[in-house]
Amino acid sequence: MPRHPERGRAVAALAEGLAVARRGAGELPGPATAVYVMDTLGELGLAYRLGSVALVGGSLVPHGGQNPLEPARLGCPILLGPWTGNFADPVARLLQAGGAVRLAGAEAGALAAAAQAVLCNRDYRRTLAQAAAAAISPAAGLPGEVAEALLRLMPDTGAGTGRAETAL
Repeated sequence: MPRHPERGRAVAALAEGLAVARRGAGELPGPATAVYVMDTLGELGLAYRLGSVALVGGSLVPHGGQNPLEPARLGCPILLGPWTGNFADPVARLLQAGGAVRLAGAEAGALAAAAQAVLCNRDYRRTLAQAAAAAISPAAGLPGEVAEALLRLMPDTGAGTGRAETAL
């Protein structure tokens, strides 16, 4: 799933020689589809719910990684590359709890071996997903807590709610 949907066509081209379907082009995966590119916005949660394993992007290159919390919350086993510095704390919690697997390296062979281990063992998949969810459960209420803290900082508009109202 490319981070920028406009890259969908280019990402699909990287799978040269494989049967590819692109969500952004209105295509659905079929039995022969080897790669399904979800080049649309707002559907990452669906991919995590349906997927058997998630490779958290940006961790295979010295980019700093992407957020591993969403796949953890949605019950998807997590594979991480070596570069996760932007999310050091949640990654450390996930790894310590056994809720994620850090690849031995950024090579295709390391990814293939880790993916095979997860995909070929249902109990291992389930253990990873449960450990990930448990590791991040203390942070489950964090978005609501942040929203409440921000609302308390907003000025009272006198509308009776005690909070500022904004028009979209």
